Amino acid sequence: MPLHPEVTALIAKVGQWNIDNKVPPRTSLSFPEQRQWGRALFPLKKTIEERPGVAVDHVTLSTRGGDRPVRVYRPQSQTDLPTFVFIHGGGYAVGGLDDVHHETLRFAASIPANVVAISYRLAPEHPWPAGIDDGEDILEVIAAGAIPGLRQTNIILGGISAGAGLAVAVTRRLLAKGHSPIGLLVLMSPWLDLTQSLPSTFLYAQGFMLERTALDLFIEAYCRDGVPPEHPELSPARHPVPAGWPPVITLSAECDPLADDAAIYARRLDEAGVPHRWRVAQGMIHGFHGWIGQIPAASADMAWLDDQIRHFCDHGSLSGF
Repeated sequence: MPLHPEVTALIAKVGQWNIDNKVPPRTSLSFPEQRQWGRALFPLKKTIEERPGVAVDHVTLSTRGGDRPVRVYRPQSQTDLPTFVFIHGGGYAVGGLDDVHHETLRFAASIPANVVAISYRLAPEHPWPAGIDDGEDILEVIAAGAIPGLRQTNIILGGISAGAGLAVAVTRRLLAKGHSPIGLLVLMSPWLDLTQSLPSTFLYAQGFMLERTALDLFIEAYCRDGVPPEHPELSPARHPVPAGWPPVITLSAECDPLADDAAIYARRLDEAGVPHRWRVAQGMIHGFHGWIGQIPAASADMAWLDDQIRHFCDHGSLSGF
């Protein structure tokens, strides 16, 4: 299926914005410069920054790597809501809490849930396993009651792109300890294979917003000290799913260099007998959910995702639709 016309228009808008603002090619930018330009691009996304009835608190949690800022989104006048911990993307090297602010607001209002958006140390300043260490520590302190008023069991853990990869890696860590509090995984445009060997990384290597050259930079920054990209914490799609794995909801994009990551991981889940639901957003690109203000056609995909999570929260199982 070709790109959706709204996506084609978005790519043209972003390209023109780069020209108008004289943005250098990503390959010539340092990671601090990439982060700066990423923040400058926010207004173009036209995302919703406030939702009536959702309060946002800024909290600091302690990890082995130091204190980490998190944001807690609480629907007001509602009690005993599920806890949804959400991890931003950015190739393990860019991005932050602002990138997923609109997403966590929507989840808080739509599910509804108490949503905790977490931060983690970024590469190349802090390569693997720093981000996973931070996520592991944050999940454990939340499960121990570090944030008052949050449900501490059957936690939903989700993320976008590299954030989805971190969510899977953190789940592996906690299961290995034998006391995982995670009841459901939510993976959006997941990056689950850092070997750059799957066909989609070549098919959609250029011209679809996220380019293969950017992925190469992220891998080089994150995989330091000789860690192989096929390591199970970096490329879980290349390894069997551990016993006791929670149910999984995956929303991927058709025209994404990481499209095959979701496909291979779905096969792994099938092989392990793990309940899961997977939807491919037709004609969409990597991280399209972050551009919902420019791609109204993606609303149906986001509604499907919210409905699946809501059904799990209400019934303890995944919906069949």
